[in-house]
Amino acid sequence: MKKAIYPILAICILVYSCKKTTTTDSESSSSSGSSAGTDGTTTNNFSRLYAKMYNVTSIDTSSQTTIVVKTTDVPDHKSPFFATTNAKYEAYNGDNASFSTQINLNGFLSDPDLLSQNLTFRFPRYPVVSSTHSSTTGGPIGVARNGVVYFNQYNGVGALLDELEINNADQYLGHPTPTNVGAQYHYHYEPKFLTATYGNSSFMGFLLDGFPVYGPYENGVKITTSVLDAYNGHVSATEDYPNDKIYHYHVISASSSVYTELLKAAPWINGGKYYGTKGTVN
Repeated sequence: MKKAIYPILAICILVYSCKKTTTTDSESSSSSGSSAGTDGTTTNNFSRLYAKMYNVTSIDTSSQTTIVVKTTDVPDHKSPFFATTNAKYEAYNGDNASFSTQINLNGFLSDPDLLSQNLTFRFPRYPVVSSTHSSTTGGPIGVARNGVVYFNQYNGVGALLDELEINNADQYLGHPTPTNVGAQYHYHYEPKFLTATYGNSSFMGFLLDGFPVYGPYENGVKITTSVLDAYNGHVSATEDYPNDKIYHYHVISASSSVYTELLKAAPWINGGKYYGTKGTVN
């Protein structure tokens, strides 16, 4: 028997994603293109963070305007969404008794095994605040440090993720889209594997505008949306930039994966719009 099945209604619809080869460069706050910002930032050069990314196909930092990251979007951790014959398959062992691997999309019932993708992200090398703050859309809005993509807090019809969809998140709070739209694995919520592995205050990846995402703590204090702006970020020093002030997003942590608790942490990663001018993904 593969997995426990429970009926579940619509989940994320839209979808667009291992070894690592990297070209890195030296970094300083005075590097070409990097400068203090009117928002209080003292640097927007994040080259040292790209060196922390792994489980991606390649990272190209040779351009002075764009950093290109390619990924297969296959997680490096175990999941019940791998095929049972895969060495990375692991039955659900989280704290949500209502978890199910089954997805019902407009009457199409599936129990998807996640599939490898072929995604190319092009991030601004020196991200800057946008005057328009474009909205995030369905599909990837960024990539975690382990090559897994981030999605926003909405489902395929633009509504906040509900109980049925939250109950589809595995023990590391990821899941794939339905098979008929690519079976693309992604995180909407705190990437539990990364916070457990690297720490609650550590670098968690990038959103499409090139600004970094950090964990749910800062200086030993748990972050809440009340101290963040409308985009789920703020300007401050981080453990990677202790002597600088940088704009960065924070993932918001919940006390458990149970629907009522996880919902309290919404919007989880981003407020629905990018702080900076977004790059591209295809």
